[in-house]
Amino acid sequence: MKPTLLLPLLLTAFLPLHAQEAIVDTTRLTYTLFLPTPYYRVNYTYESVAPDGTTPVTLSSALFFPQRIFERTKLVTIAGEDYSAAGLVLNNHYTITTRDQAPTITKSPQIEGPFVTLGPDVITISPDGYGFGITDDKPQTYLMADATARNNIDAVKAARRLLKQMGYTYGNMFAQFGYSQGGHSTMAVQRYFDTHDPDPEAITHIDYSLCGAGPYDISAMMDSLLIPDAMYTYPCALALIATGQIEGANLDISFSDIFPEPFDTKLVEWIDGKELTADVINDSIFAIAGGNEKTGTLVSNILRTDNLSRSNSQMDPFFQAVDDNSLVSGWQTNDKTRFFVYHSRNDEIVPYYCMEHLCDFLRDDCGLDDDRLEVETTTGTHTSAATNFVLNVINKIALLQSDYIAAAEDLPFIDLSTDSTPATPSGWFTLQGRRLPGAPTSPGLYLHNGRKLLITR
Repeated sequence: MKPTLLLPLLLTAFLPLHAQEAIVDTTRLTYTLFLPTPYYRVNYTYESVAPDGTTPVTLSSALFFPQRIFERTKLVTIAGEDYSAAGLVLNNHYTITTRDQAPTITKSPQIEGPFVTLGPDVITISPDGYGFGITDDKPQTYLMADATARNNIDAVKAARRLLKQMGYTYGNMFAQFGYSQGGHSTMAVQRYFDTHDPDPEAITHIDYSLCGAGPYDISAMMDSLLIPDAMYTYPCALALIATGQIEGANLDISFSDIFPEPFDTKLVEWIDGKELTADVINDSIFAIAGGNEKTGTLVSNILRTDNLSRSNSQMDPFFQAVDDNSLVSGWQTNDKTRFFVYHSRNDEIVPYYCMEHLCDFLRDDCGLDDDRLEVETTTGTHTSAATNFVLNVINKIALLQSDYIAAAEDLPFIDLSTDSTPATPSGWFTLQGRRLPGAPTSPGLYLHNGRKLLITR
């Protein structure tokens, strides 16, 4: 995967833009499987809030288009109307540690490339997140659930406004996915959506959430790593979790409370510097603490396990943060979203029990049956299992698109039109006059091509 050329920025074609977002650049990329296939990335900035939930901040995100959608060479027909795309998909990025791995910057998008070129007729939204892209001078909000969810939902809201200004139309289908950190972020977006009033300009419903190998239960994960003689093969994750909770939540805890020398300074430099890949950080840790990627290293060589304990009240804010950012209890999902949860039993980075705890919660506490919760386990390393997850995502969202279009073609309705029915342009509208992005997905009264229709299911 490599960029082939930078398209001229024709900002005037997209003006006037909403004051809260702006297109930064447009890039033509190629993904090569058998033949080079072009696709497009449009970077934009948008307004959201910092991790404290109130301070305004400008963030960056990317829109990824298949060539056929970007160049408008193929339209998608839904309920007799033509659209640029079937819907939108939110991609929540996996763990990144360098600034040039951000979705808006990387020259080789590892997830978006295959998904966009081999996948369904959708437009993909890939936020950088707080701490990358335009905010790479800030500490990243690693596994900070609500902070990440707010930022990513705001990215969707801004994307909708930009797409309207750019002249793209799309159906009402909406899905999201993510692997590793992205799996946690996907469930974080789901939890936030299910526990807050939906923003009609952002996400009104989630048809499908697909999660791969996410650390959904970081509380249990930290507890298991703090037992005596615990070993870990991916020690940079410990630094990411600790720094994410301390800096993301602005905890009144110093790094020397958690890390022994020299890690109390070096880990912060490596993580916040955003110049080293995770593998390089791991090798640097092994060089000081001992061990290697196969055997791992003693966690007690990296963390002050004598001090980082639930019995130490000084550490209560830290453990409260990891409890709050675990996603396996304390909320209730809606009655519509379908879930696909994927994990390798041999995962050496994110424990398999994280997936088990999430599925137990979704089944036992949320009441999901097999029709709404599909679970797939595999073998292989954390990294090698990612390829099969992406293939699953491509296939399952393509099937979702087929089902969505078929259902829209066969909407059961009762025509309630009268002579006084207000005239409307072509398309679907609420009775209040708000245009829907596609055919309705829930029962109710709607205006469609000058008729008042009662959708019965």
